[in-house]
Amino acid sequence: MAHGAQPDPLLRQVAAREIYIERQIRGAYAQVRAIDAKTGFEVSVTTPSNAAQFDQNRLALRKLGQCLIAQGHLVLVDCEDNSAVSSQKVGESSKSTSTSFPKGGIYT
Repeated sequence: MAHGAQPDPLLRQVAAREIYIERQIRGAYAQVRAIDAKTGFEVSVTTPSNAAQFDQNRLALRKLGQCLIAQGHLVLVDCEDNSAVSSQKVGESSKSTSTSFPKGGIYT
């Protein structure tokens, strides 16, 4: 691990679940699917076929983790103090009426 790099708590929690990874190479692109065995959620990412397999898997697992958080099947727990991390501070009212997503919450 690089100096000063922190482990990703989302990947730790997703990796603790039973996940199936499927990869299909189609010319210059690779389609990677991650499927959660417990919920049946499936996400797919398209990457360059020459990208590192580790990076392809990490991208698919992070996307699956974000979807599980959005659907309420996974609560992100901070490893340092074991408290649940939420997208808003406790007691802070929402300024908009739209659904609040976790940090980086773009789901496709």
